[in-house]
Amino acid sequence: MAKRIAQTLSILDVIQLFATEEDAVKWFELVRWNGKPACPHCGASERLSKPAHKPFAYWCKACRQRFTVRVGTVMESSKIPLQKWAIAMYYTLTARKGISSLQLSKELQVTQKTAWFLLQRIREACQREDFKLRGVVEVDEVYIGGRERNKSKADRVKNRNTRDHKQPVLGIRQRLGPTIAMPIARADKTTLYPLIQKHVQPRSIVCTDEARAYQSLRRLGYRHLSVCHSAGQYVKHGAHTNGIESVWAVLRRSLHGVYHKVSTKHLSKYLDEATFRLHEGNCQVDTIDRMIALTCGMVGRRLTYKRLIRG
Repeated sequence: MAKRIAQTLSILDVIQLFATEEDAVKWFELVRWNGKPACPHCGASERLSKPAHKPFAYWCKACRQRFTVRVGTVMESSKIPLQKWAIAMYYTLTARKGISSLQLSKELQVTQKTAWFLLQRIREACQREDFKLRGVVEVDEVYIGGRERNKSKADRVKNRNTRDHKQPVLGIRQRLGPTIAMPIARADKTTLYPLIQKHVQPRSIVCTDEARAYQSLRRLGYRHLSVCHSAGQYVKHGAHTNGIESVWAVLRRSLHGVYHKVSTKHLSKYLDEATFRLHEGNCQVDTIDRMIALTCGMVGRRLTYKRLIRG
């Protein structure tokens, strides 16, 4: 059976697909409601009308509320045209290491502040519901933070051998499958084991490095395999962490080369974006299907600017 090749849309295809604002509205309505609009306030889908003086809006006679396809999503109260939303989603999904808010502001002809808020709301939609990984699962942690030699003398830590000044991140990747990444307080058993139990099915094969924190994973009902990186061992009888290490490689280049600086407060959103883009890309799905998945993730979420900067 021939291997299916995913179809990749070019930016010209996207511009043609969303040629007008009406085309964009129709596409988002089709994805969200599948041709049958429903009021996000009360859920009614029958007694709806379209006011002539309010384009792209609906009037619900049941609850007497006006709504559009934006209401009840991360796009609610946004004045950015849906055409630009669609193009921003395309860039987010297809750029291997992401796109900066400064670059996106030039592509969409908006301010950098507007582009940053737009990207943060798209990252909010990249969150996925809790799910279990199974089979062969790789677990590793990485420490995110700047190099001490690049900091001013006042900001440098005295003991460079410690990692107290960096943010630990836990990564769990199913071999040839999805990835989960999240910031953690510490990389110790107390923190790691509950998260592994939450996201990895029992009796799965868990591959790690030689870190002491993973040595008791067998007691949790997993088959634990490890490799000793300090001894130059990276593959042992099929056990390795090369998959999750490749995730860290792309993430580091993304943070260093595209975003340059990410605060600890917003790090989780950047991780959601990276893992969502990686998972969808590995599944070999069409670009339009990836945009549909991202659009579906927007429903039921709301991120205001006030909550974003103060959260």
